[in-house]
Amino acid sequence: MTLRSHTPPTPQQARSELSTSRLLDAAMELIGEVGFERATLAAIGERAGYSPGLVTRRFGSKEGLLWTMIERMVVDWNSSVLGPAVGDSGGRPALHTMVTGIHASAVEAPARMRALYLLMFEALLPIPLLRERMAELHRGMRESVAACIARGVDDGTVDPAVDVPRAARLFVGALRGAAYQALLDGEVGVAAAIDDVHALIDPLLPSPS
Repeated sequence: MTLRSHTPPTPQQARSELSTSRLLDAAMELIGEVGFERATLAAIGERAGYSPGLVTRRFGSKEGLLWTMIERMVVDWNSSVLGPAVGDSGGRPALHTMVTGIHASAVEAPARMRALYLLMFEALLPIPLLRERMAELHRGMRESVAACIARGVDDGTVDPAVDVPRAARLFVGALRGAAYQALLDGEVGVAAAIDDVHALIDPLLPSPS
């Protein structure tokens, strides 16, 4: 069998990836400070050390930047980190793994986590594209959580009387609410607030009687 050789990126590709990463990091930091609506492409480029023209060329528009940022913050992270960690597990272990993974992300990248949650809450404003994207992400998360709970029912570790969609809504709501309170009053950090959600999982998904 012939092994396919890995072609290293060209210097231009490496520079492009570096500038993209810096622009996205700058966007996350700025959105975490002032919100999506007040964050301008010019301010993002300046913070990253690049011209506004580069931001436009790279992402096309502010909405294009938003899609790329969410793709890296949520979609890529789900597929490369959280998804493999949860695997085919179900019920309480799966939800505990989710909380552990989100907690770790909040510890490792607090600016990214803050930006993501501010985007979620700002999506309540009349910003159609942002609202649509955030609603889609929440639907996807509820569906993933519901699938994990359903596997627990199927394998006999979760009481079949549990209302799966309702339990999924409550679990996602607990995560969002914990982060919101932490960002709002600052009494505890976001990571610590998310870690508290572990305590809700076992009562939410009781074992069969």
